[in-house]
Amino acid sequence: MGITIFTLAIHPFHLTVLTDKTPVSQTFQPPQPQDIALILHTSGTTSRPKIVPLTHQNLLQSAQNVAHTLHLQESDRALNVMPLFHIHGLVAALLASLQAGGSVVCTPGFQAADFFNWIATFQPSWYTAVPTIHQAVLAAAVGQEAIVAQYPLRFLRSSSAALMPKVMEALETLFQAPVIEAYGMTEAAHQMTSNPLPPKERKARSVGLAGETQVAIAHTTENQLLPQGAIGEVVVRGVSVIEHYENNPEANQKSFFDGWFRTGDQGYLDGAGYLFLAGRLKEIVNRGGEKIVPLEIDEALMAMPEVQQAVAFALPHPSLGEDLAAAVVLVPGASQTPETLRDYLFTTIAPFKVPSQILILPSIPKGPTGKLQRIGLAQQLAEALKTNYVAPRSPIETSVANVIAEILDKREIGIDDNFFAIGGDSLKGTQVVSRLEALFSLPLPNVLLFQRPTVAQMASKITELQAEESIAVQDLVSDLGQLSPEEVELLFQAVE
Repeated sequence: MGITIFTLAIHPFHLTVLTDKTPVSQTFQPPQPQDIALILHTSGTTSRPKIVPLTHQNLLQSAQNVAHTLHLQESDRALNVMPLFHIHGLVAALLASLQAGGSVVCTPGFQAADFFNWIATFQPSWYTAVPTIHQAVLAAAVGQEAIVAQYPLRFLRSSSAALMPKVMEALETLFQAPVIEAYGMTEAAHQMTSNPLPPKERKARSVGLAGETQVAIAHTTENQLLPQGAIGEVVVRGVSVIEHYENNPEANQKSFFDGWFRTGDQGYLDGAGYLFLAGRLKEIVNRGGEKIVPLEIDEALMAMPEVQQAVAFALPHPSLGEDLAAAVVLVPGASQTPETLRDYLFTTIAPFKVPSQILILPSIPKGPTGKLQRIGLAQQLAEALKTNYVAPRSPIETSVANVIAEILDKREIGIDDNFFAIGGDSLKGTQVVSRLEALFSLPLPNVLLFQRPTVAQMASKITELQAEESIAVQDLVSDLGQLSPEEVELLFQAVE
């Protein structure tokens, strides 16, 4: 791989790149702070991408914010595993390091198999990455304890997506160094808030404090700021924040007011000014009027030791509007099933928040920068969400399938069809349970369809309850057999 030698001159609000191909005789005019230095665009997962014009001032202020937060010095060396076309790698790893007078090693992209060799070869003092890369580092860490001990890091940094608490704990245990979680986005030239280095307080589940960039909470539909502690949309303003999107009046009208930029994230500020995020507003799932924050489901699943990655996402639904599903990657050797995962969730979160479908996958599709992208996941996993028709195998499965088919007005229902995925909702679920209770002369729990949404699962639960009732009757008969005729007569008199 060839290496281009370049010199980077950083001034207060402009940067200059001179390569070995720059003509010596060329007259060079340094750029001005408000000149556009870089054009990027948003991901455009729900609409056309928005063009983000970043000025020299935007970029260098954000780089300075990162360098100041992390107390970067000339002795620091960053290991950059993020792509340089992404604002995270460009500003947090490259520009922040060079602005502080330190050094940076830019890898040819993240490669888990090479990560610890890079640590040994280049001896960095820190690295920054998105959570999925941090998780891949943990997975590749087996047998690398000697390298970690010999070449210690001063800290690790995480940004661009929420870092689950158990991942942070595992990283700090492995590297014996603090993990600094930060909050950034392209429109602010990356960093907006960050947790501080020890001995200052780092708060779990918080993305930290604002630096130069001002942070507030605004009403989601009205142009007004909310008081401390209120939940609303995170808004920011400052030198690093763009003033407008390029050639997009509609987006500008929606995203900017009184100098504030609407981030699209939901959150709140605590009494000490620490920012807590609850996820993207456009990612919130409206399940028949019940608002569900997918990040909460991610965290509930990730609390299980057997779960390595989890992403909850919306599914289109004919009557609910949206339903909820989740994609999960298990740790190697784990034996969890979608049913056991859902059973666990019913013990930790409200029933209406439990995903109706959980997919266990070898990996979850990611974007070009390594981020898990919640929006659009339903389309990407459409094939995995499909079920092949399998006919009922027993009289109970046949009865359950027939009841569901009648209430949902479907021709035929397979034993693996998910009640909610094929159009069911809570109202129709109540009708199904009521019909099955009458059919089997058996009291059934109201949450039966939430807990056992397929025909096979419902039939299995009904069989289980029938067996329990049969045992209870046998026990009663046995107990009555041990009573004297006088005691039996007294018992029936009491019942009457």
